Amino acid sequence: MEDIPAFGLPELYKETGFKQDDGNPGFSIIKSGEVGDALNSGNPFRNVNYGLGLFSSGEAELSIDFKLHAVRPKMAFVTSPGQVFRSVSEITDAYGILFTRDFLAGQKSEQWLKSLAMFHRFYDRPLIQLSDEEHAELLDDFQKIWLEYHSDKAMKYDALESLLILILIKLARLYEADQEIDRGSNKHHILKLESLINQQFKENRKVSNYADQMCMTPQHLNRITQKATGKSVSDLIHEKLIIELKRYLVYTDMSSEEIAHHFNFHDNSYFTKAFKKAVGETPKAFRDRQRML
Repeated sequence: MEDIPAFGLPELYKETGFKQDDGNPGFSIIKSGEVGDALNSGNPFRNVNYGLGLFSSGEAELSIDFKLHAVRPKMAFVTSPGQVFRSVSEITDAYGILFTRDFLAGQKSEQWLKSLAMFHRFYDRPLIQLSDEEHAELLDDFQKIWLEYHSDKAMKYDALESLLILILIKLARLYEADQEIDRGSNKHHILKLESLINQQFKENRKVSNYADQMCMTPQHLNRITQKATGKSVSDLIHEKLIIELKRYLVYTDMSSEEIAHHFNFHDNSYFTKAFKKAVGETPKAFRDRQRML
């Protein structure tokens, strides 16, 4: 992934010309008109931080890990670290927030953010369509953050943290209601499973191994996974693998043989067959086609 340009807060400060606050560099908010060429050039970049967006009017398209998303008026948008973005058209009339997990120190940030379904790959829908009332309320929240961020008031970052937590809670509630996500124990198991797959998918692709780590049978794990996501555990492992293979094929110069070895395939022939079965074309054909877009 070394060849994929990373975009986080340092790059944002460089693009916008904003001065980084060395006292608390873990947060920034921008308006669409301040976004530089890096985000609107159409070139891919790897998201480093957590992000939120609020779109008020206009239309645009974003590609996230090879999936195209249509952005329409009165939509909220959530992004997670590690995703590869490419803007297909310019975004207008929007607010965007980037923050590090450490910015929310008072909330035991890592555990708390991991509990929010909207930041997880299994719930692969980053857009939330808002009602007029929901959009107006969130717009007011974003505007308050904007004014606070550009102020010199005492305890500025304490206020920003509180306002950000409030927005995250509102978006999490809207997202779970929109996706009809079970707020009970199944959600906890699904998020834990995703974390395990993200950490182990290169070496561990057996359902039984994940079930053992979660202290349940493979059959039970498959049942709750199917109910929550509509997919089996094997499907989720396979999806993660294919996403990573696509990233390496398009955004690095590694050879097919090197990628096969990196992801623990027996040989390049087996890798080619597995990839073609999943995607419908060979790794070379996929790489060539994507690089022509």
